Amino acid sequence: MSNCRTATRSRCHNDTLTSESPSPFRETIEQSTIEQPGTGFALFSLAMRRTGIHLLVILSLVVGTAAAVDAAVVTDRERMEAFVEAVTGEVSSRRIDSALQYADPTRVSMDLVHHGRRHRYNDRNASKLQADAREALAPLAGSHVSLLQEDIHLDGESARIALRLRTPEGFANTVFDLRRENDEWLLRRVTVN
Repeated sequence: MSNCRTATRSRCHNDTLTSESPSPFRETIEQSTIEQPGTGFALFSLAMRRTGIHLLVILSLVVGTAAAVDAAVVTDRERMEAFVEAVTGEVSSRRIDSALQYADPTRVSMDLVHHGRRHRYNDRNASKLQADAREALAPLAGSHVSLLQEDIHLDGESARIALRLRTPEGFANTVFDLRRENDEWLLRRVTVN
């Protein structure tokens, strides 16, 4: 037993110490540590470098994913700006259809107020909306509606877009009230003065 305590490069078998049988594993570690000063720091540095590379890759993935999600997500403000683009510019069938994508009287009844006269569209007469819109805008077909001023106000589930427009017939103040239904903005009132 006393030999087991004093020997440093020995191996114990069956509780007996034999100094003749050194441990090749232990000798290799001791020799590499003795022969290469600072090896512990080098191993630590290598491990940290690998960890740093892994962290850099993970960080790059997180930032890339966040950028992709941000690019894919359309904000309410961007949706309102797309609506403004749909109702300004050259009056054409395509633009009318684009603007009418924001109207679904079967889900949200819509009032059209023009110079004090109100017309309501709902699930009973929703099919008339497209024909009425085309008829009302027919005199402006091919002309350009210019945006002079806009005000977009978002308040939770409702939005108001106030536009000052220049048409061939003169100036028009138009207010669009929209309501969010299942993450989709739908017109509920259009007021033209």
